[in-house]
Amino acid sequence: MTETYELTLTENYVSDWDFYDAIRELIQNGTDQEILDKSNHFDMIYDPGEKVLRFINATSKLKINTLLLGRSSKTNNSDTVGQFGEGYKIAALVLNRIGKTFTIYNNNKNEVWTSKFINSKKWLEKILQFTVTKKETDNKGLVIEVGNVTYWEYEGIADIWLQRYEEKNDVEKIHTMYGEILLNDELSGRIFVNGLSVNSKNEMHYGYNFKPKYIKLERDRRTCDDWEMGYVTTRMICEAVLAGSLSIYEVTKLADMDAKDIYHMSFAYYEENVSKVKELLLQQFDTQYLDSIPVETQDEYNRVKTYGGKPVIVPQPIARMLKDTMRARIKKLSMENLDDIPTVKEQLERWLNAWFGELPGDAIDEFRNILKKMD
Repeated sequence: MTETYELTLTENYVSDWDFYDAIRELIQNGTDQEILDKSNHFDMIYDPGEKVLRFINATSKLKINTLLLGRSSKTNNSDTVGQFGEGYKIAALVLNRIGKTFTIYNNNKNEVWTSKFINSKKWLEKILQFTVTKKETDNKGLVIEVGNVTYWEYEGIADIWLQRYEEKNDVEKIHTMYGEILLNDELSGRIFVNGLSVNSKNEMHYGYNFKPKYIKLERDRRTCDDWEMGYVTTRMICEAVLAGSLSIYEVTKLADMDAKDIYHMSFAYYEENVSKVKELLLQQFDTQYLDSIPVETQDEYNRVKTYGGKPVIVPQPIARMLKDTMRARIKKLSMENLDDIPTVKEQLERWLNAWFGELPGDAIDEFRNILKKMD
């Protein structure tokens, strides 16, 4: 018994997608199914002799309605990457377009699904067609076979799938509730979501593998929001520091190199973990620079010097986190030394010198004119 199903997908749909875009869809589907059911183990196997790449889920079976675009069992599931119900259909289209074969062994339903492009008489267009054939088998689970895959194409999967990379390399990582911080130099700045590589214009020092519930991919499944990502990396770094997996000195190194891993510490100071890391940064500063005041700008530096204090310029992210400390210490310093200045005019002159860089020119001129009248 054989049935054919024409999909309303023309040959040029997602025309910019290549082999690896299609493969990431199949990996994503497989890993998502394992997330939904831990017994539904996912595996990928390459046969170099047959040049066949197989994607296997131990217990999955496909219903025919999954051929409908937009039909997905994962919609609104925060633990999975796939949401849009396009996955394997788009992968089949792209792979057929570039000369690969795409066959599904739907073993738990005794079916074999094959795909190819046809010139549709109904739609008067070249579109993708699936043929579903009943075939008895003792095999279990779901197997997707992609044919005509070269060894070098298979090797390249390590660039888009972290698990495949880990099969070939030792990866040093720190586990957090949001995902993993990847410490290898060659993974610096690399972004993954549930193990799949994501394009991102970032200036991160470490690599990151996020859990899907904390980072949502755009519809193209290849990009994510860099601002959102920065908030999550900040939380990951703070969690790692407080757990003892990263030292507070690593945070100061990140600040020195202006790494975006901790950029959002300046804005998320109200969060408990960020506040605790702030206290550790202050302790580190006070240990290294006894009786000093952390500052960010030359104006702040000059102000502390004018009041007789010891200023130390620190990296912007740390300076912003310690801004309240700086202000409190400057205020205390200015009040402590007032007794050494005998007249009100001299106190005002010192105040003007301290805040000179913060005042507009006309305000400075007016203030000086007032001081002259005090002679």
